[in-house]
Amino acid sequence: MKRNYYTVFICGLFLLCMQNANAQRDTLLLFTKPDCSNCLSVKQVFRQSGISFIEKSLEDNENAKKMLQRLSAMGYKDKIYLPVIFLKNKLYHPAYSTNTGLVPLALPDVVDSIKKKYMRGELHLVESNQISSSVASNSSTNDSDCEVKTAPIYLICANYSTEKEALEAMNKLISNGYSYAGIAFSQKQYRVYNKFFFDRNTANIELIQAKKIFNDAYLFEMP
Repeated sequence: MKRNYYTVFICGLFLLCMQNANAQRDTLLLFTKPDCSNCLSVKQVFRQSGISFIEKSLEDNENAKKMLQRLSAMGYKDKIYLPVIFLKNKLYHPAYSTNTGLVPLALPDVVDSIKKKYMRGELHLVESNQISSSVASNSSTNDSDCEVKTAPIYLICANYSTEKEALEAMNKLISNGYSYAGIAFSQKQYRVYNKFFFDRNTANIELIQAKKIFNDAYLFEMP
């Protein structure tokens, strides 16, 4: 009986250790497109360096929706160049997430940073079960094939004719907890928004809630 109890105890301890080890694994997540030359290059570099990653193709609309929602939640509102890279749930590309905000960082610098972290043993990456035979071309490429054609959809709270009024309204929103509030100047109007989105369905849902607070709320996409 004692021997059986000891065996069960050791097995349980081993399983617990394995669970903890898996829980501490880091995730390197790439959102890609099949025709994106930068995506192919980055994947090739990571594979050659022995770096595991999880790939989500934007051909799947659900993956695209999740990517846009995550970018929006992190405050990213510029052009989206692929691959979009998250490491440990932190945005690395097309901008690098710091404690003070998002900082533009060139893709080669991002890849080099991840490689150095991996070589120093700072990353314990989740193994990927995806295999691809795609090989990057050595010829020069244009970033246009790696750009996601989408623009931010702003949730406008009010319009103002002067920048001073708009700034006061924006600062009031920020002080009330709308950390992504800003001003979209278009058609000679200062449009003060409290949030922005890359996904139309999410924006429509948020608009319904916003109308309960802001009488003049509407969605606006820069022409």
